[in-house]
Amino acid sequence: MNIGEKLDEFAAKINASPEYIEGFTRCYHVKLKPEGHYELMFSDGQVGVHHEPQSAEADCTLKLSEKNFVKLLEGDWDPTKAFMTGQLKVEGKMGNALKLHQIVKTYSQ
Repeated sequence: MNIGEKLDEFAAKINASPEYIEGFTRCYHVKLKPEGHYELMFSDGQVGVHHEPQSAEADCTLKLSEKNFVKLLEGDWDPTKAFMTGQLKVEGKMGNALKLHQIVKTYSQ
């Protein structure tokens, strides 16, 4: 399964049971190494995945490897430790990145 399919599966899981994201509105860009750029748009109790960013600006941009992004989506990666060791770069407010991690943890269980 490729990254796009994993993201679509992740979004479907959230959208099927959106209680945890009600009232949450954020736009995340995910830039993957070696290549790949995705957008996660949380709005109106739903999350949309775009395989190419639709908005020019994001509330938070995450830069990491494909391998680590898969681990993140599976809830098997500590982004705080990754940030401290340089495996994850965050542009924007750190609180937004932490909120995304909470959402991932909630839905990856």
